[in-house]
Amino acid sequence: MMDTCEAFLNAYRDLEEVLGVKYGQKTGTVQIFASREGERYFEELNLFREMRNLLSHHGRVDGQHAVLPSEASLAKILEILDFAKNPPIALSIATKKESLMCAGFGDSLDRILNVMEKRGYSHIPVLGKGDSLFGVFSVGTLFAFAKANPDRAIKGLTIGDVTEFLPVGKHTTEKFDFVCPDAGLWDIKEKFRLSGPYHRRTVALFVTDKGRDNGKLLGMITPWDVFRAEEGK
Repeated sequence: MMDTCEAFLNAYRDLEEVLGVKYGQKTGTVQIFASREGERYFEELNLFREMRNLLSHHGRVDGQHAVLPSEASLAKILEILDFAKNPPIALSIATKKESLMCAGFGDSLDRILNVMEKRGYSHIPVLGKGDSLFGVFSVGTLFAFAKANPDRAIKGLTIGDVTEFLPVGKHTTEKFDFVCPDAGLWDIKEKFRLSGPYHRRTVALFVTDKGRDNGKLLGMITPWDVFRAEEGK
């Protein structure tokens, strides 16, 4: 039966092979992974790298390894290996379009605002032709509309009446971006880290079939979704 030492070393070698293919290099891949997609395993990976070096390059005592990985260490390296083989991707962590509240041009602003208040929604995707994302409705949309139309009442308006302020580029205090369905967790996190003009923060990423603003909407990712993916939830 394979002992924990052999099983641990095999798992570590498998991890290096998987990461070697991923990053296109043979050395330093575990360190890269620990600082990127595998950041949540940073401390464990540093420890496991030292354990691997100790077990692989140092002699034995009376034919036996001086130290042996614990069952917990073996379980954790196997967990990390599985994470590396099956990393979270955009569509797997996004709220799918079918579960999103989306609006169309004919929807009443009164109804949209009531639902947003009751359910705590802050941003509502507005769909155009072919389920592409036309824009985003938010409270900021109302401010922009009211500023441009100070004498016009909100009551009775539809989404179609505020189309000028819906495109993602029209939002002046927040930023949106787009990713393809198989975008990796690291790339997703980077998009949230980057701010737009005037330090606009990225509040949501939209997953489209093309990874661009003219693609079919498949889902939406918020910082909370990223947090849950990092925590393995």
